[in-house]
Amino acid sequence: MDQKKIGAFLKTLRTEKGLTQEQLAEQFHVSSRTVSRWETGSNMPDISLLAPLADFYDVDVREIMEGVRKSEMMNEELKDVAVKMADYAGAEKGRLFKWVQVIGFVGVGLLTIAIVFQCINYEPNFLAALGIFLSFLTLIALAVTTFYANGVLGKLVKKKAFVIVVRIVTIVLIVISARFILAMGLVFGLGLFDTFQPFKNFSGIENYDKQAILEKYGGDLDSSMRLFPDTVDGALDATFSGSARTGLFDSDAFFILIANYDEDTFNEEIERLSSTEVEIEFNDESVVNKVMYDTESYYYPAYVASDGYDSVYEYALIDEPGNRIAYVIISYPDWVILRHMKYRKFFKRNLLEYNTLTENTLEKFSIYSHSFEEGIWLQAD
Repeated sequence: MDQKKIGAFLKTLRTEKGLTQEQLAEQFHVSSRTVSRWETGSNMPDISLLAPLADFYDVDVREIMEGVRKSEMMNEELKDVAVKMADYAGAEKGRLFKWVQVIGFVGVGLLTIAIVFQCINYEPNFLAALGIFLSFLTLIALAVTTFYANGVLGKLVKKKAFVIVVRIVTIVLIVISARFILAMGLVFGLGLFDTFQPFKNFSGIENYDKQAILEKYGGDLDSSMRLFPDTVDGALDATFSGSARTGLFDSDAFFILIANYDEDTFNEEIERLSSTEVEIEFNDESVVNKVMYDTESYYYPAYVASDGYDSVYEYALIDEPGNRIAYVIISYPDWVILRHMKYRKFFKRNLLEYNTLTENTLEKFSIYSHSFEEGIWLQAD
């Protein structure tokens, strides 16, 4: 019990009543000296006077004994509860923050391993390079956040050597990023340039000119169209259609020639197709690639010269009952568009096989190309 606090409280109550010590003393039949001792805390009111004093000042006996009003006691209790709740929340937050710290470090480690795996299995293409670049930026952001949250970054920043290293690494990353962004911008720009190049459409057998097609588009088709006949003079009737454009690197095109023959000419054409081959030479070595016969991938039996090498498909479909042959070449096919074309029966049974974005097409079949050594692909003349 704090007597001085109680005395100060009694003085406050008397003052609020507008009484002097003498007037209060007369009220309770005590001397003014006694009242003075109450208010200085040197003496306490007699226990028999506590209840009358409380009634006189319109307070509780407990308020006199505590030396504060009830509202102040409640505020103190609330403050005490608030402090305890804050301490509890802090402890709970601390436990949660430890898990966040652990998860942050684990995330940095796993992301680092993922980037290493990406680099080990890297195959040169835009999406793979972009994926590694974005993963690396994510790793930097996650590492900085984790080290900052754990206070490690604050300690390291105070070390001059660390700051110098960070500045050097930052400059190097900015240079690399700038080069990467410029390179990707160039590739994207060239891609847009190719995309907006107009297509030239072909329609009608009078527009079939194999040599003219090869002169304009053959260099980028990765094909010399060996399966296509030089002329259609021997056909009973024929139709021809196509569409092509020359880009900076490759030609996007498709050509479809459908010819009907008499029995003898049909058999001669079959003989020509089945014996089609290409010899490729390199450093006193040579290889002869023969046409592939396929009875499963298409709706008709097919002689295949190229089956996806560098995104080129060239084949001849044999409709034997009608003595009809469909000659097809497609460079960089869009299988979504092919699905809606009227020549649906002249494409692969599964159009998804034309999706050239899912795998390395350099290892696909082609009579026009051969790899004598790992990484060296040679194209036939």
